Amino acid sequence: MTATSPARRAVVLFNLGGPDSLAAVRPFLYNLFADPDIISLPLGGLLQKPFARMVSTRRAAEAAHGYAAIGGQSPLLANTRAQAGALQQALGDEAWVTIAMRYWHPRAEAAVADLKARGITRAVLLPLYPHYSRTTTGSSANDFARACRAADYQPLTALVHHWYDQPDYLAGIVESLRAALAALPNPDPAATQVLFSAHGLPQKVMAGGDPYERHIRATYDAVCRDLGWPHPTLCYQSRVGPLEWLRPYTDDVIRAKAAAGCRQMLVYPIAFVSDHVETLFELGMTYAQLARAQGIEHYRVVPALNNHPRLIAALAALAREGLDRA
Repeated sequence: MTATSPARRAVVLFNLGGPDSLAAVRPFLYNLFADPDIISLPLGGLLQKPFARMVSTRRAAEAAHGYAAIGGQSPLLANTRAQAGALQQALGDEAWVTIAMRYWHPRAEAAVADLKARGITRAVLLPLYPHYSRTTTGSSANDFARACRAADYQPLTALVHHWYDQPDYLAGIVESLRAALAALPNPDPAATQVLFSAHGLPQKVMAGGDPYERHIRATYDAVCRDLGWPHPTLCYQSRVGPLEWLRPYTDDVIRAKAAAGCRQMLVYPIAFVSDHVETLFELGMTYAQLARAQGIEHYRVVPALNNHPRLIAALAALAREGLDRA
């Protein structure tokens, strides 16, 4: 769609963002921990920034190690741009597609400036988080609203709150898992443990009414019904700090399955639609090493959907539904 299109409609894809160099790791982490939608502190206005500086400084070296192992930067922007390009092709002149990353560039301010310059009057806010949480979709929506206020820009917007049950999205997961199983030495579901690993959150977030865990469980249940495989397990990764997080933890499940005799395992990153450090390094390297050490001979991480045709079809359907509401 050109800037002069009479439709003047847009789809804004929200995503987390990631550092584009090792030098960007610490400031990326600072942006993350400075977000009160992620960690809300008492007297947050006074404590949030000092807290973010302290934690980002302490965690930068460890985080940089993961990014160095996957090429020195996050692939999330490239993957998101590929998804945006495929969605633009699917929508054609129906709407202009742009992206807004939450914690690294291009951020909401850049997306808002682009939309305002193009004369966009209606926008669908489409998170690349199928499962709603205030820490992801909620935070991105708040950030976009702040950017609009700062730019004195007031489009009509429709937020896609969640889409964990979208049929094409679920079908894409099922197709990916079936293809991955067929490539294993023993393509028998009965010989394979399947771990659905979701990004964890502190239990206190759930206690505050966040629906994330319920949404993850619904996706897991739907995929398991369609697959009909006998050995699925839902688990959670990426915990940090001393708080109790959603359980069971992925590394604990790997150890338990190995101790019970598992020798073939598939891992699907059920909370993610784009590969990034948590799929490529945490699941693909750190937990792969753990699995081998525990005696699991064949451990495979199924890629996230990325620009899988089923995902693009899901995004196009969601965008069109949102455009009808915006």
